[in-house]
Amino acid sequence: MISNYLKKYFNERKINQYEIEKRTGIRQSKISLALNNKRKLSAEELLKIAIAFDIDLNKIKEIIQSSNKNDF
Repeated sequence: MISNYLKKYFNERKINQYEIEKRTGIRQSKISLALNNKRKLSAEELLKIAIAFDIDLNKIKEIIQSSNKNDF
């Protein structure tokens, strides 16, 4: 799932949720819920995060496609 990928990405780089909030404008509480699989990120939120942290959108696309295959 995307949230697991992002959580690992941020942990490896020692980026905390407040830094994510500062760079994206997404409230820390929403980030926390998303990274802990309690809510889904909107497409806009995901794009903001990807742009702010230079995350490869192709990797995110692969994760989405792989999770969609598992739904069937």
